[in-house]
Amino acid sequence: MASAGGYTQDLPPQGGYGPIDWAKRIPKRLNGYAVFGGFIAVTAASWTIFIHRRRIEKRHELEVNDARIAVFPLYEAERHRMLLRLHRQNRDEERELMKNVPGWELGTFYGEPVYHNLRDRFHHVTLEELYAHSKWYDMYTKAFEKLEH
Repeated sequence: MASAGGYTQDLPPQGGYGPIDWAKRIPKRLNGYAVFGGFIAVTAASWTIFIHRRRIEKRHELEVNDARIAVFPLYEAERHRMLLRLHRQNRDEERELMKNVPGWELGTFYGEPVYHNLRDRFHHVTLEELYAHSKWYDMYTKAFEKLEH
């Protein structure tokens, strides 16, 4: 009946299976000198690369600092121009707001000059006074500007 369906059972190969290798195989180990030598080689290569990269970064940092020192006076001059422009806008706003008030003197606070003192030096005002006619966000951005860089 088995031959009628064309079915054949799996049997071992002719002559049987080969012997089973059951012995423990230990891989060849590296001796301590080889491991220590490899460690020294990798460490020396790593230090060489590290020192080379550090020199490049120091050179780049020096160049960036030189550029920053060179540009700083221009940056400060622009900041001072912006500050003076904001004072001018505040003064113009005060002139517009107080034009109908009798006895109001522009640039004074109860008769004392706001923008000049006795030594005729520039008077530094607080951020709240400076940005009185601006949006709150502008004052906040100016106050915390250095934290963003």
